[in-house]
Amino acid sequence: MKVLTRSVLVFSLLVLALFNATATAHAMGAWVLWAHSYEMWVDKNKENHRRDVTWKKVAATPAKSDCDARTLSEARAEYYTLIGRGMRATLSGSEVGFDQINKRFKQGYRKFECWPDTVDPRGPRGK
Repeated sequence: MKVLTRSVLVFSLLVLALFNATATAHAMGAWVLWAHSYEMWVDKNKENHRRDVTWKKVAATPAKSDCDARTLSEARAEYYTLIGRGMRATLSGSEVGFDQINKRFKQGYRKFECWPDTVDPRGPRGK
């Protein structure tokens, strides 16, 4: 009887260890850095209008902290690229705003965002 009790105890501990390892692996999943581009304009009634343009994968990182740090560096790089081209641009955290010439949507934005690798921020895709 003692051997059976010990076997059940060992089996139970192995099952708990397996569940713990699975939960830890899920919590430590990869993160994807996305660049979300959208445009804004204000009509004659002072109402804001927004149009989503694109979502683009930029990079995958093993940890959220790495991804968060990358959002800021990517935004700064985008900002300095636009400034270098002579465009008027603004930088606020991980979001870059810039003027667009000859477009209905006068202000463009690119925001860098981190999402778990299991989530596609573009939403469901049709088949």
